[in-house]
Amino acid sequence: MWQSFVQWFADVIQFMYGITVSLGVPNYGLAIIFLTIVIKLVLFPITQKQMKSMRAMQELQPRLKYIQDKYKDDPQTMQTKVMELYKEQGVSPFGGCLPLLIQMPIFIAFFQSLIKFDFAEAAHASFLWIPNIGSPDPYYILAVLAALTTYLQQRVTMVDTKDSTQKVMLYTMPLFMAWIAATMPAGLPIYWVMFNLLGMLQQIYVNWTNKKAAMDTGTGIQVGAQMQEEIVDEKPIDISTEKKEDGGDKGGKKKNESPSNRKKRKKRR
Repeated sequence: MWQSFVQWFADVIQFMYGITVSLGVPNYGLAIIFLTIVIKLVLFPITQKQMKSMRAMQELQPRLKYIQDKYKDDPQTMQTKVMELYKEQGVSPFGGCLPLLIQMPIFIAFFQSLIKFDFAEAAHASFLWIPNIGSPDPYYILAVLAALTTYLQQRVTMVDTKDSTQKVMLYTMPLFMAWIAATMPAGLPIYWVMFNLLGMLQQIYVNWTNKKAAMDTGTGIQVGAQMQEEIVDEKPIDISTEKKEDGGDKGGKKKNESPSNRKKRKKRR
């Protein structure tokens, strides 16, 4: 079954190549770009949901951390509060997993179909500076582009640039993708770079719509206000206690005692 999927993928690449031939620009690299655009359009509804979910999850990190610190000695209550927060904000912690699961078989099938790809015209397997997209880029330019576009896409996705986990991913993932792009057939990093560029445009759009929605509804302000209310509720200020503590001075007299009260006492004596 898997081999059938890989063969189907190779047939789709040949089909896209046929489109480039009909357009008068026969090229397999261009065919892969066309294929990437089609895949992105097909996955658009899913990736749109993923990007919104990831963005919302990152924006909730301060409140999640607050809940985790507040209920660190009560895991059950902490879990309940976290799930209530997810439900309140309409966020799913698993919202970003499905697109990644879908991408993996596409990525692997792409790789396997390019290893022994039967080019209809070998001369059309070259693309820009790359002699053959079925072989690794000899100049490592695609490796640099893969790392750069991966970094930029993660950068526009991040909300808190000081978060240690996000910072680790921000620098390690581009290096990993650079290694893949340097060792795999060039057609694969062409797909990855193009997919990243389209993903960046989509993420910028998601960020803009989220910001606009927050300004229109005041969501961002409400989140901050809710945290302040929770902090006040957690540490209430007992004004009466403070007054009792500050009630007496030297000689046992109250600080807030008025002069008229003192005069009345003198008259009674």
